[in-house]
Amino acid sequence: MKGIDAPKLEKELAAMWGGDATGANADGSPQAGVTRACVLNLVVYSTVQDDRAAIDQLLEAVTEEHPCRALVLIADREASQPKLDAYVSTRCQISPKGGKQVCGEQVTIEAGGTIVDTVATAISPLLVPDVPVFLWWKDIPQSDDQLFDRMAAMSDRVVIDSAAFDNPHDDFLSLARVIREHGKFMRVSDIDWGRLTAWRTLVASFWDVPDYRPHLDQISRIDIEYSPSALKPEDVAAQAWLVVGWLASRLGWEVVAAKSEAEGGVVRVEMRAGERPIQIVMRRSEDGAESGGMISSLGLFDEAGGAEFHTERLAELKLKTRAKLADDEHEVGRVLAYEAKSEGRRLSRELGFLARDEVYERATAVVARALELLNEPS
Repeated sequence: MKGIDAPKLEKELAAMWGGDATGANADGSPQAGVTRACVLNLVVYSTVQDDRAAIDQLLEAVTEEHPCRALVLIADREASQPKLDAYVSTRCQISPKGGKQVCGEQVTIEAGGTIVDTVATAISPLLVPDVPVFLWWKDIPQSDDQLFDRMAAMSDRVVIDSAAFDNPHDDFLSLARVIREHGKFMRVSDIDWGRLTAWRTLVASFWDVPDYRPHLDQISRIDIEYSPSALKPEDVAAQAWLVVGWLASRLGWEVVAAKSEAEGGVVRVEMRAGERPIQIVMRRSEDGAESGGMISSLGLFDEAGGAEFHTERLAELKLKTRAKLADDEHEVGRVLAYEAKSEGRRLSRELGFLARDEVYERATAVVARALELLNEPS
């Protein structure tokens, strides 16, 4: 259809369910084995460059856990002529309980040219009332993007993936600015932050051991190795920055300085805990393109006390920790196997949260401060 007529789209959706908005047949009898459900609205912003088949695959996984109304916007901002088309479809999954088909629905909107900036007004009437609205923004949030502003304002939570940042350094600064300016009404989820859950759990577990605490309170150096992202390998990967921001914000460290070295892809960040200086060293490793942007290892060092604590990623979907104290010749460690989740499962996980993630927001603010210092002329 040309243009967006919300009442007409609703009628088309009802017709697809057999003539009734609740999933009944035209004569009022229920459709056998079919349950129409909507627990949330999922608005997806994508561009014409995105792989539509991949988006469909992700939405299949999402529908299985969160039957919803998906409003998929495919934007072509560079189009020479304005365009606004929409069409409807359904998404069904077999429920593991009872074998019924649980179905959600999808409205796909194709917009081009100058009309993209105003398409939020066409999306708003199509939202199912009284259920949460999630915005999956498959792009870099920009504070001067009118469409992002409008769509974020009508959403309960905005989902991004910092692993897809084209320029991690600049894009993190942009994200921090957006959170700072829109913080009163915008709540952010980052799929890449979710990928770090097992890392954060293992690193935090060092603090659970009483014998380790005196040394962890005297950390003087942190070493992080990461595989570079494919898009801009000269920038420190998003995951490495997020771990730095998380540690510093949780432990109350202040960013003092940051600089990059011309050789070896090393970035050094100086922090301070009271009068105690802490040196953070992030360096690239070359452990394969399949792990692009992921952390390879993280080490915490109490150099004066001779203690060290390590977490590293093994090839077989495992994380390994080890700790060694100065007065102990033995290393103590553990291995944690973690689940290899599909991107659809990771997105589904983010749709389970509505509360503000203050830990993530504080970590991002620390990253932005370090990047501001990194960008200052020498």
